[in-house]
Amino acid sequence: MTADFNQLWKDPDTPSRERKRLMAHIIEDVTLLKLPAEGTTKLHVRFKGGKIQTVTTINPKSSAQQIKTKPGIVELIDKLLDDYIYPEIAEILNEQGHRPGGTARRGCDNARFTPLKVAYLIHEYKLRSRYDRLRQRGMLTRQEAAVHLNISEQTVARWAKYGLITRHAYNGHYSLYEMPEGGETCRGSNAADGTNLKIAPLRADKRKLSQKHQLARKDV
Repeated sequence: MTADFNQLWKDPDTPSRERKRLMAHIIEDVTLLKLPAEGTTKLHVRFKGGKIQTVTTINPKSSAQQIKTKPGIVELIDKLLDDYIYPEIAEILNEQGHRPGGTARRGCDNARFTPLKVAYLIHEYKLRSRYDRLRQRGMLTRQEAAVHLNISEQTVARWAKYGLITRHAYNGHYSLYEMPEGGETCRGSNAADGTNLKIAPLRADKRKLSQKHQLARKDV
């Protein structure tokens, strides 16, 4: 056995009970020191002849830990919430090659992020919702925007459609509205339906754009 120990140990025909007996012949005792903070366990092995050898192993993960989403992905979702809604975040994560924690389960290695999974992670890790983020940035609901601009809610939607004010979606169905900074609203002859409504800064931007075109023509 002393000459062919490795051969006996590695032989697939050697039963597990015989391997235990082989270990008993050469090892006196083993002291285990678990280090949870490092996720490792140190084994101090004392052999029959008095020699001591230390081996470090990685602690096995629990089933809950194996399917847990990586912290880096949660941090990325938190950043993406500033600019994107759930379906867009799921698409970005999938395009970047990220996968949900459930891929550790057998048969789930091809799992992908969905809007529902993104919503679950936001709730599970108590991330601030996109709605709250937009409200903190001063965005208004359609009703609030209508009161602020002294127009109807239908006109608010029409203004957003034509780019006179900016609309920010906070889910797949609803949005909040960004008011123009220092923008003084001007009503035209058809103010009732909002077709001739303008915003002063927007008109100023159009004049600047026109001037640039004129200068470009002179250069040509």
